[in-house]
Amino acid sequence: MRKTSLVGVCLCVMALSACTRSAEQVKRDYIERGDKYAKANNLDAAIIEYRNAVQRDPKFAEAYQELATAYISRGDGPNALRNSIIAADLLPDSIDAQIQAGNLLLIAGKFDDAKARAGKALAKAPQNARAKVLLASAMAGLKDVETAVKELEEAIRLDPKQAAAYASLAVLKAGQGDPVAAERTFQQAIAADPTSVSARLALAQFYWVSGRTADAEAGMKEAVKVAPSDQRANGLLSVFYQLTGRAAEAEPYLRTAAETEPAGAATIRLADYYIAQNRHDEAAALLNRVKSDGRFGSTAGVRLAELAQLDGRPDEAISIIEGVLKTNPKNVMALSAKSDLLRRQRKLEDAAKAADAALAADRMSPSAKLARGRVLAAQGHFAEAELALKEALQLSPRAAAPQVELARLHVQTGAADSVELATRAAKADPTSLSTRLTLVRALIQRRDYSQAQETLQILLEAAPESAAVHALLGTVLTKTGDVVGARAAYNKAIERDPLQLEAIEGLTSLDFKAQHGPAAIARLDSLVERAPRNAGLLMLSAAAYASVKDLPRAEQALLKALEVDPALMPAYATLGRIYLAQHKLDAAKSQFEKLIAAQEKPIAALTMVGMIEQMQSRLPEAEQVFQRVLRLDPRAGVAANNLAWIYAERGANLDMALQLAQTAKAAMPDQPQVNDTLGWVYFKKDMLPIAIATLQHTLELDSNNGPASYHLALAYEKSGNRADAKRLLEQSLKLNPSADFSVDAKRRLETLGS
Repeated sequence: MRKTSLVGVCLCVMALSACTRSAEQVKRDYIERGDKYAKANNLDAAIIEYRNAVQRDPKFAEAYQELATAYISRGDGPNALRNSIIAADLLPDSIDAQIQAGNLLLIAGKFDDAKARAGKALAKAPQNARAKVLLASAMAGLKDVETAVKELEEAIRLDPKQAAAYASLAVLKAGQGDPVAAERTFQQAIAADPTSVSARLALAQFYWVSGRTADAEAGMKEAVKVAPSDQRANGLLSVFYQLTGRAAEAEPYLRTAAETEPAGAATIRLADYYIAQNRHDEAAALLNRVKSDGRFGSTAGVRLAELAQLDGRPDEAISIIEGVLKTNPKNVMALSAKSDLLRRQRKLEDAAKAADAALAADRMSPSAKLARGRVLAAQGHFAEAELALKEALQLSPRAAAPQVELARLHVQTGAADSVELATRAAKADPTSLSTRLTLVRALIQRRDYSQAQETLQILLEAAPESAAVHALLGTVLTKTGDVVGARAAYNKAIERDPLQLEAIEGLTSLDFKAQHGPAAIARLDSLVERAPRNAGLLMLSAAAYASVKDLPRAEQALLKALEVDPALMPAYATLGRIYLAQHKLDAAKSQFEKLIAAQEKPIAALTMVGMIEQMQSRLPEAEQVFQRVLRLDPRAGVAANNLAWIYAERGANLDMALQLAQTAKAAMPDQPQVNDTLGWVYFKKDMLPIAIATLQHTLELDSNNGPASYHLALAYEKSGNRADAKRLLEQSLKLNPSADFSVDAKRRLETLGS
């Protein structure tokens, strides 16, 4: 950071004969304090001081330059770009200011604007090699390769020792399909500056993308030899090893980089590596070392919160984030992380508030837009979620996370392009395990099991200890009929994570099909004893007991699951079926009423009473109970769903029914019953296009849903699509031949057939 002298001091005689500093002195004091904070790596405090200087003088170019530099150091590209552009506009004669703004515009993918900045710099200094490299890069981005090559050649003529110009020219030669010329130019870059790590890494990357992995590895090692502590060289070599299935070989290079920066970004990257390897204790030790650093402490705090969440300590995770926000309440990264943590804890309204706070702190923050998109997706507002995610991607075109979330959203909604989106996301973030798993799920959805299995085998080489990868492999092998392979994969997943639910569910299903039900139940009992408040595990246990007709124990497991998660709609549905099968609705109602009397906020017990009233066709009584639940908790999804259904069936209060159905959808976005209710309300309101789309999605979530098939058939019939109406009526009768709707379905079939 630049140091500035104190100038322009003047004395002003005030009413009390006191002296005050001039406006010029005040703003320079802010800069000086900001520089001191920046030197101590306390970037948050530095940014506050620089902002104070800007507020004192909105045309203070130096303050904007310092802000841009601080944001670059913090890795905040959008804010760095915004302040750099203001500085360049205030300093039209500064070549350095124009070039810095231009380079940031390049990173943001705004090539026309970068070209304009290069033009301003060249207007002042036509022979400036750096400005010509900027212009060449902008022209390359605009697909004018011929001009780009010409400008780079001129830059090299002006400064023959400028390795960066050779490297850029080599990239263009490669893009023109001339690998021989490209390799020769890369080597010229190294010859121009043998100590240039950038030139050696550029050649190594060229070899890598050309499939010459041995040459690429050798080139990266040469770069490390030239500069043993260089973070870029060590970092790229570590990424190379992770992506080529040699993750263990990456660690030494990550450690070397971290040793040169014990309280910085390299240490955080090493911690991320340990997190990916499930070495959480080692990751936490590194992050705790960084958390007091002024520059990267916030990032370390966010990672520590994520670790606490991963390790099953959600309250501690929120507490850590609150600690970060106590220091800086408008820290966009921490607010976005808080939103994500609350979303994963299913506290969606609070998550939305945190995302809104992040956006209020910075409306142009990609991470805030991303957090908001994730919350909207979790709430079932898919169109709004897609818009928010696309805005995040627009603000940061090269960012992987928005692409990943868009891919997940399209997988979730069953969109036809889910595989293509997931493939692009995987290319954008090739080191992300969860991104590759999203791609596999998209392939499974498309029934491309061969490609899904091939992708998983690559993942197993890169992350052999990942329980999620082994579990998903088991799912793919089950679908292809390889029972032996599926069982082995599920067992490997459980060895690595005894509570991996996908593996437990898959193994339980295989056991029951092989007539090994008692062994499956014994395993589930042992797991429930180990994790008595795991709602997903309790649901699996209940299903297993129901399969062997042990309804009392199934009931017990479901009640425990509802105690843990009162919004668990499948638990209510299964419990209702159990009570119906046992003809004990009145006795069950009596027990729940005792619970209601003993509890301060008996959401689950009241909801169950309402459902029993509904099963007994006592709809006015059910309506009153569900209304009572919603007075206690306006976000109670099951009560909102069932009350919406009662209103829709009655054909009354349809606006309120829609509001209730949307509340239920926000609380339980992936539940077929909830989606069916929403679609049925749309149908009742004569909103046929959206009713059809919603009911189609219900069948994507549960293809064996008879009521949804019947409802979609009615929507098709009303819209004039007789063929699909007939097909779905037949499907609904096949799935539920004795359902309440069966008489009407048969009558409609006769009419459609005539």
